[in-house]
Amino acid sequence: MAEEEKAVNSLVRPGFIVSALLLVALIVGLAFLLFTRENAREVGGDKPVEVSSTRQESGGQAQSGLVEDAGLPESDSVCGLVAHDQVVPSQALPSVPIDVGDRIQVPHVDGYGPGVTEGVSHCFAHTPSGAILASANFVTWFSSKERLDEVVPTLMATGPNRDRLESQIKSQWQGETGSPVMIHGFKYEDRGPDNAMVVLAVSPVASPDKMMGFPVVLVWQGGDWKVEAPSTDSWGERIIDSLPLEGFVEWGA
Repeated sequence: MAEEEKAVNSLVRPGFIVSALLLVALIVGLAFLLFTRENAREVGGDKPVEVSSTRQESGGQAQSGLVEDAGLPESDSVCGLVAHDQVVPSQALPSVPIDVGDRIQVPHVDGYGPGVTEGVSHCFAHTPSGAILASANFVTWFSSKERLDEVVPTLMATGPNRDRLESQIKSQWQGETGSPVMIHGFKYEDRGPDNAMVVLAVSPVASPDKMMGFPVVLVWQGGDWKVEAPSTDSWGERIIDSLPLEGFVEWGA
């Protein structure tokens, strides 16, 4: 047991997290949070992720599914997807998994993305639903580490934090891959027309009942939703016990 604890602690040292390209937040980070769960409870670590369920001001009442507007605006998407409605979904998106890369699948909704499926899948509608799909697309690719040297520049917003990741990938990533996490649910926080935060409930494939809330901050940049890299060695993830009790919408397909 002592050896296991030592191994877990070594994986979450700041130096290791940086050198691991922050992927520990998705893979090792979940194991560490589960390992230290009892201690976290003693200091209030079971508080739910504080993300409000809001809707865009330009939208109406939040509702399930996706709606179509009578008069569609011109597309500001890099692949021509139109920004349909601005309604925040309150139920599972009607997504279907599609094959991308060599061995992974990402959720897809016609008209909302991904609009480009060759190479690293990308291009999502400039809507809350598009942002949710973009976050799931990113987490799937990033946690699998497949085509990691392409994933970061394709799916992440430009800036010094992304530059740091790209530099680390070039010097340390040797092409190793793993299994992507499973996605169980989402929360959406409106931060304006060009910004959003989506908290995804994810878990290792082998332990679907061990869920973690993983925040993904997005910005509309260059005609697509891009993920902002964190400024620290943590993505802000935390254990979640129940999707409904903590306000998550179940993912569905």
